[in-house]
Amino acid sequence: MRSRSIRTIRRAELSMAAFEAVVLYGLRGTTLEKVGEIAGVSKGVVLHHFKDKGSLLEAVIRRTNGMLSTSLVELYRHAETPYERLWAVIIANFHESIFNQAVCQAWVSLMAEVPHNRESQRVQTANYARVASNFAHELKHFVPREEARTIARHLNLLIDGIWVRVGSRVEPLDGAQSIGDLEYELMKFLPTDEKSLAKHKAAREKMENVARIALGTRAFLENSISR
Repeated sequence: MRSRSIRTIRRAELSMAAFEAVVLYGLRGTTLEKVGEIAGVSKGVVLHHFKDKGSLLEAVIRRTNGMLSTSLVELYRHAETPYERLWAVIIANFHESIFNQAVCQAWVSLMAEVPHNRESQRVQTANYARVASNFAHELKHFVPREEARTIARHLNLLIDGIWVRVGSRVEPLDGAQSIGDLEYELMKFLPTDEKSLAKHKAAREKMENVARIALGTRAFLENSISR
């Protein structure tokens, strides 16, 4: 049990090192040697845990998706209403710990590899489905279930588009701007009476404050990296 635990920790560390390498050198410039240098181990150690660059990149994609899931779980712990849970899903996608130009640029590089790696395709398809499901689950409190699924797909596509724009250096958006863009689209589909808008505003402010505190702590970041 202990050896498997150590192996899991080592693979997580190497996945994070690989992600850092993609941020620093781009996908083409990322090699097993550079991953080893960042992790402080030899190329042989990297190969011991990942048979080739393809399997390492697959693990990186899993890790980046896992960071989003971990952030959302943390925000959910503090969300008490459907409004707050909906805004938790939105804010988790754009918190500065995972949404910045360097990370978005690395993500775009990784997504370019997905069509050439069947396992990465499976992982990313599952991630898209999970994000859409999270949205649909909360949106059903505001609109009929079928409409909720349609809106969820629309928001999922919009999130991807924002990440691509930032990662491609087409537009220097920050998290607050991106959340605002998503809010603009979201409010086209949901009730916008004065009472509903006030609840959305309060929920967004609360979850942004929670994210600022809970997702920015050293303990959370270290726990997220070690998983």
